[in-house]
Amino acid sequence: MTIERVKLFNTENIGVFAQANNRFLFVPRAGRAGSLDAVSGRVGLERFEVDLGNISAVGIMIVCNDYGVVLPYNADPETVSAIRSKGLNVHVSTSKVNALGNLVAVNSRVGYASPRVPSSLVSAIEDTLGVEVFTTTVAGLSTVGSSLAMNNKGFVCHPETTDEEFEIIQATSKLEGSRVTVNGGYPYVRSGIICNDKVVLVGQLSTGVELAEIESALGLSDS
Repeated sequence: MTIERVKLFNTENIGVFAQANNRFLFVPRAGRAGSLDAVSGRVGLERFEVDLGNISAVGIMIVCNDYGVVLPYNADPETVSAIRSKGLNVHVSTSKVNALGNLVAVNSRVGYASPRVPSSLVSAIEDTLGVEVFTTTVAGLSTVGSSLAMNNKGFVCHPETTDEEFEIIQATSKLEGSRVTVNGGYPYVRSGIICNDKVVLVGQLSTGVELAEIESALGLSDS
C-alpha cells in the first residue's frame, strides 16, 4: 500500500485525466505515453486507453469500479469493445449530462450521484457497476464526483461537507471518512486524487498534512 505525489500531463490535477479500479488505470488515448507509462508502472496497474473523441479529461468523463465502466455518449466503439474484452460491464450513456466523473462517485459496493443525474442513468449505473447509488449533494454542491473520492476502505470529501451529508455517506457506505483538501488547500478533492484499494496518487502540490489525512481516511495507513 502506498501514497505518492505525482504530476500528470504537467499538472497536479491528476484526477481530471485518469481514474483507476483495482486492475486498470484508465487514461486518455491522446495522452503522452511516457508520462502515462511512468504512472501506471509505479502503481502496478495495466494502462487502459480510453477514446472519448480526443477529449483528454477521462477522469471527469467516466465512472468505474471493479465491475464495469460507464462512459459518456461520445465514447469510441472500439473503446467499448476493448473494455468488454477485459471482462468488464460497459454502459454508454445517451444523456446530455456527459461529465459523469464530476457527478458520480463509486467504489465496488456503493455509489453517490448528483441530483442532476437522470434517474434512468442512475439505474444504468447501478446495473453496470453492481452497486446501489444514492442521490445526494456534497458540501451543498451537485458536483458529487469532484467533491468525493473513495475506495473500498474509506472516503475523503470536500471540507465543507455538511454533517448531514457526511452521515449519509458514512451510514450507507459503512466506511469511515474525512473532510480534506488536496494540492495545498483545494477543496474539490477528486480532481487531485487517483485511488484504488492499494495505492493513492495525489497531486504534487499536496502538503504533508494532506497526505497523512488522505492516507488515513482511505485505509492505507492500516495496511
